Amino acid sequence: MDDAKATVRTMIDALNRRDWERFAELLAPEVSYTILGYEFPGAGTMDRETVLRQLPAVFGIFDADSPKLEITHLIAEGDWVIVEATGTGSFLDGTRYENRYANVYEVVDGRVRTVREYMDTQHMANLLSAVAAPAGEAR
Repeated sequence: MDDAKATVRTMIDALNRRDWERFAELLAPEVSYTILGYEFPGAGTMDRETVLRQLPAVFGIFDADSPKLEITHLIAEGDWVIVEATGTGSFLDGTRYENRYANVYEVVDGRVRTVREYMDTQHMANLLSAVAAPAGEAR
């Protein structure tokens, strides 16, 4: 259980530092990474290759130090770890970002095999619309 917690903490740290090489090392070859949400761009299940392509692209719309996930609660039982976290930062245009997350991880043999990411998808969609709005358009 402590090993699973440590793996998840290490993975979140790698995300926060944008250390994609370390992040990739922590993903199992058969990882299933699901962003839960209806009618939300990017929602659905990704395989390893897609995760390693999509996450850096998503982080690319944020400033160099964003977003950061701060763990507020971490609970583990066996191979399963649940994390509550707050994501904060700024988009490239300076728009402030803050969201709440509850993520479920399955850790097998020191690598993450399952991720289910829950966040306020409506809030995120609103932020993405504001960031994508052409200059001069109301936000």
